[in-house]
Amino acid sequence: MNLTKHTVFITALMLAGVTAMAVAQDKQPPQVALNPTIVYFTRHAEDVPELVGSDPTFTVTFNNCNADGSCCVEALNPLGKVRAAELADCFEAKGITRTLTHVVASHKLRTRQTVAKIANLAGLGGDLNGDGIPDGTDVEQAPGDGVINVPSTPAECDPGWTSSSSVRQPQIDYLRNLPLGSRAVVCSHSPVLYPLMQAFGIDTSDPVNFPKDSRGRVSGFNNLWVVELKPVDDSGTVSYHGRLITHLLLDFDLEATLSKQDYGLGSGRGSRDDED
Repeated sequence: MNLTKHTVFITALMLAGVTAMAVAQDKQPPQVALNPTIVYFTRHAEDVPELVGSDPTFTVTFNNCNADGSCCVEALNPLGKVRAAELADCFEAKGITRTLTHVVASHKLRTRQTVAKIANLAGLGGDLNGDGIPDGTDVEQAPGDGVINVPSTPAECDPGWTSSSSVRQPQIDYLRNLPLGSRAVVCSHSPVLYPLMQAFGIDTSDPVNFPKDSRGRVSGFNNLWVVELKPVDDSGTVSYHGRLITHLLLDFDLEATLSKQDYGLGSGRGSRDDED
């Protein structure tokens, strides 16, 4: 990572997390109006279906696919794993992880892998007492990892599997019910992140703060949005209203992404047609 931009990134994260220190000790969000909820939104890191092999005709095959080949689980590629580790290390460097109360991913493996290290460093899961048994309280896709899957079912390529776009409303509903004062990381998908923020009144039209591809989805894998959610009373109904605190470009010095290559699945095969 470029040193100067790394400093800017860390400083911005530190400022965003200053008010979070009150919840660092017991992970219980305080129920006080002066302590708003803070959400760190990010897209999953670079991913690829797991290659099993290819035959002399150069037909590739993949691991963890369903019976009819309509879906193959996509995991982080080596570049994505580096990016996920860098993100967690940056959060840890300035004490952001210790303030977190929730780490949220979708039902897709690549989102969980992107934030698993953050959840572990935050003390939300993993083997906390060293006895070899995970101590996390979540009971979802990977019990004990500290990551909350929203939605938790069906798993990525289980019967009735759904696209990445299907997580939009479940994640909106989940955020609407976060306890006041929470500090949450939300890792989601390119067609979902902007609608998530829009659901809380955030204008995502600015192409600088909200970079988009030709379809209006999130462009790139190096964006982090820090959002404040404050409760508002609308005729007796209390709901969250969002405000963008900052948009950060994570200037990790990584090689070009592999995730846009053609893996030979063809239209409707695997899950590359659900690009996210």
